Amino acid sequence: MSFHAFPRHLALLAMAVALAACGGGSASSSSGTPPDTTAGTFIGTAPDTTSSIALDGPPRVVPLPSGAALKGMSDALIVGDHIVMRSLSDSSITVNGKQVYARTRLSVMDKAGVLVSTTDYGFTLAAGYTGDWVMLPSPDGFMMVQSGPGTKLLRFDAQAQRIGDAVDLYPPVAATSTTELAPAEGSAAVDGNGFWHAATFSLLPVTDKTQYQLKLCKFDFNGRQLTPPFEISASALHPHVAATGGAVLTTWLEGGGAMVGMWPKGLGAPVLRSLGTGGARPYAVALDDNGKLGVIWNGKATLSSPGGVMGVALDKNGVAVLPVGRTDLGQETLSSKWAGTSRAPEIDARLYKGSLLLADVVVGSYNPGDPVGDVLVVADYGVGTAAQSAQKSAILRIKLFGPGSEIGNTPVLRQMVFGDHTVLLIGDENHLNIQQLTRK
Repeated sequence: MSFHAFPRHLALLAMAVALAACGGGSASSSSGTPPDTTAGTFIGTAPDTTSSIALDGPPRVVPLPSGAALKGMSDALIVGDHIVMRSLSDSSITVNGKQVYARTRLSVMDKAGVLVSTTDYGFTLAAGYTGDWVMLPSPDGFMMVQSGPGTKLLRFDAQAQRIGDAVDLYPPVAATSTTELAPAEGSAAVDGNGFWHAATFSLLPVTDKTQYQLKLCKFDFNGRQLTPPFEISASALHPHVAATGGAVLTTWLEGGGAMVGMWPKGLGAPVLRSLGTGGARPYAVALDDNGKLGVIWNGKATLSSPGGVMGVALDKNGVAVLPVGRTDLGQETLSSKWAGTSRAPEIDARLYKGSLLLADVVVGSYNPGDPVGDVLVVADYGVGTAAQSAQKSAILRIKLFGPGSEIGNTPVLRQMVFGDHTVLLIGDENHLNIQQLTRK
């Protein structure tokens, strides 16, 4: 079955109509009154960062019931009053002479990070699948959506037990097909009555000249389309999507540059813009619950830019909010006080009570004069009407000690934020380490 896109101008028009119906914006201008397109008037939540972040006890390693290491964490989320974490399965296949493992072990922990149960689904969720998944909350538990080749949707209850059969968000494409567009990579974010799914599609076989089309569609929690699949780019890589308060933002790389597609709250028409991240991969983030969105990325230091973890808030027209007189996004560093260079594959970003919460692993000295090594950073940033780099921040640098404190080559951090504490999950290819934090 072929997958055909709308012509782009018709898709964007239809998108505006669908967003009004699905909570992604509204076209509320009266007849004869042009829509409000002024920049700089978006009022976000006032900065609400904590004054301090503190360690709550020593770190500890979480093993499996057998005593083996619980390793290879890929993602985690809070479901009710528990944590569900996805990690490497014991099941593997050989790909190009290398042993590759499925990422389908689901482990349930209580709100203190104590292991309650673990289920290794192996390849039963998607035969032969060794890519990654996006984990999303749902009304009856949580969902997993393939974020590599394929677009299967799986539903689970709060105890990580599978509900029903897998659903394909788009018709599967045979590996031998040369006429149908096959999904390559994707991202998803929950928004009200469903979730937005951004995915790239291409013709097979993939070559160095393959062009990837980017499509955005909203689905309900059972995988039924709430909008048509809109094409928003004809040449896109590494899509990412965020949604909050009736606004949706998609980011991607196109022609070596960062792009954003934004459908703000209160604005019926979509906005497509380039973003000067210096070619770094952009990650869409939700900044507050009122529809304010932003972008973070890893920047390289140059003569004119301090580099590090960068980030900007976006106004309702998708324009980066910068300090007065500044035009270079390379100056919007959030990590100037982190005293280290980021080395995690991705930065963990959370929205909590109107603040942006980041976690990362950096290489630096914990104290001046100490040997250079790994330092964990947990940093909270306020969200307001000014540039993100100008917001108040609270930063905690953590040096792990004791058994299991060495961080491997592929660290993954996830902040599980409860009302009275945070469980920081620190996973790598060797083990899972937990550090509990409190914010005051």
